[in-house]
Amino acid sequence: MTVWPPLAPVPPPAVQSAIPPQEWELYIDAWILLLSLRIEASDADFAEQATTDDSAVTFLASYYDQRATTGTPGLHTGPKVRTLRKLCFLLSRRLLLDTPTTPSDLLGWKYLGNMSHCSPSSSALRRLLSETWKKHEETISSSLEKAKTSMIKQLSLPISVPTPETLSDIRRLTILGSALPACGQTLMAGSDFLDTCCEAYQAHTREDFRKILVAIVYVGLTSLLKGPKPNLSLHLDQLFSLKASAGVNTPNPKKNPTLLSDLICSSDLLSRLDRHLISHPQKRGQDLLSSLRAYQTDSTIFHHRYQKQKKRHDKGKARAPDELHIHRMSLVTQIQDLFPDLGSAYIVRLLDVYDDNPETIIAHLLDNSIPPDLQALDKSEQLPTTNTTTPHDVLPPHPTPPEIPTQRKNIFDNDIDLADLTETEHLRFGRAHPELTADDMLADRSKHATNKAAIMSALATFDSDDDERDDTYDVGDVGGTVDATEADSADADAKRKAAESDELDLTLFRAYKATPGLFARDSGTRRSQPRALLKRETGLTDEAIEGWGVMLGRDSKRLARLEDRLALSAVGAGGGLVQPEIKPTAYRRPGPRADGESGSELDESAGSRGRGRGRGRGGRRGGGGRGGIPAGGSGDGNNAAARQRKEANKASRANHNRRQQRAKKVARAGGMVG
Repeated sequence: MTVWPPLAPVPPPAVQSAIPPQEWELYIDAWILLLSLRIEASDADFAEQATTDDSAVTFLASYYDQRATTGTPGLHTGPKVRTLRKLCFLLSRRLLLDTPTTPSDLLGWKYLGNMSHCSPSSSALRRLLSETWKKHEETISSSLEKAKTSMIKQLSLPISVPTPETLSDIRRLTILGSALPACGQTLMAGSDFLDTCCEAYQAHTREDFRKILVAIVYVGLTSLLKGPKPNLSLHLDQLFSLKASAGVNTPNPKKNPTLLSDLICSSDLLSRLDRHLISHPQKRGQDLLSSLRAYQTDSTIFHHRYQKQKKRHDKGKARAPDELHIHRMSLVTQIQDLFPDLGSAYIVRLLDVYDDNPETIIAHLLDNSIPPDLQALDKSEQLPTTNTTTPHDVLPPHPTPPEIPTQRKNIFDNDIDLADLTETEHLRFGRAHPELTADDMLADRSKHATNKAAIMSALATFDSDDDERDDTYDVGDVGGTVDATEADSADADAKRKAAESDELDLTLFRAYKATPGLFARDSGTRRSQPRALLKRETGLTDEAIEGWGVMLGRDSKRLARLEDRLALSAVGAGGGLVQPEIKPTAYRRPGPRADGESGSELDESAGSRGRGRGRGRGGRRGGGGRGGIPAGGSGDGNNAAARQRKEANKASRANHNRRQQRAKKVARAGGMVG
């Protein structure tokens, strides 16, 4: 078994600035070789030696710490740096997942946060952190709790500006919580951390510090909605706590920016909550969301939305370096307003290192955290003042284009002149070929097949037997069509149903004539054999058969009509003809009864009696009712009561009316009574 050579840690930035570039390349080559030796080792050798390989743990910790906290170019640029970064990630993965006892330094929140800071958008890193959390949840949680307690103490100190170490730790925790949602959920457990952030936000007015607090609270709250088991209840509890701290919906709400207002106005927290409530509806969450929407509208004047700067692709249209510095002079002047002793050339170098971000440069200058290699430069160096760019005229002169003769055009340009047609023999008078005869045309067989095919096609579509179609009832003329087939079928169905109904009545009537007791309403008759045969023959139930018998006994005319039909059917069965029933065609005034015939006869008799008395009023004056029935009578013989009701008000109304009418007649006759 071979013993692995130890790995030297990454030197601090001050030492790196003193190492020549060629020697630094040798260091990187040595680290790549030693890391490859450990990664390519077998599982047995790695499990045996990894537990005592403290140099690898020290190297990894120093490497990620240097990359996350400093801007040392030696670990950020160069073709071999990408290979070194990949090997460090692979060795970290093997130490975290494949060893029986993982070193505690690699499970600390600082190491995991530095790894997340180096590759914040790497999906492989997120998977590694998730698997590491499942395997070492207790150890990582303990480290996060210690960091949380330390952070609360640092933020609670009565100082004007937190220390750079505190700001760096908050950023590291924010990035770790974004890559590992379980870390954010640990930070949001309880209310002490959130309350401390609210107090620190109100105590410190520095804009960059407030952004850091908003970022870590946003990551913590959104992590509660992530993972296989989202904790919506805790998420809403924390929002209610922030709402209470901000004084929302209170008699005297705060008119200044708060942590909650900055959080909901500067991020998409409410949009995320809205999407989650759509899939998991909850009345408590909907009410809170509506309240926060209103508070967001009131607080938009204090904040603006944080947006990530879009990466611009280089299209090869950049200006020369000297000309580029001229356009960056606005950024240089911003920094020189605060640091007038710095030269423009030195500030341009800082802009190159920090991606043209003057806020970051000012923060590093205030914290005195500029890398040593940049501090060793001449801070008073100025840009050259000579104008190396060629003058550019916005409107350069151009030669006058030659005059092109224009040609007038109109809509008659393509017309044909008859004179031109005559000259070119395109215009003919009479036959085109006067020498061609009919025999010559018939003898020409060049187009015989084409002409024959056209004639046969026309004959195939012509039918001499077809008459002209009658379009009298087309949709375009009458708005619809007449479907005779449907009308004929409806008449046939009606006749068939009427015949079936008549046959059923005759069948029941024959049974009624033969055995009237067969239609009795008792259980013995219903269980009898004749009743069963009648039910099978007619297809009716006991209630229908008994009801038919009852209605027949009440309707004498129907009984007589069925007797006549039964007699005629007997004659028809003997060889005679059955005369169909002919209904009367005269108008009959509809009566109050359901039976049309009985009502018509009653109306007819009433009309005849009405015409026999009075002056054309049909008996309504004297009789008081229809058909001679006294007013108020029902026609059942109770005429005495009806007459008494009629005479009740005769003295107060009827006689006076008659007397007044008579007086009018006498007056019109001139007072002469005949």
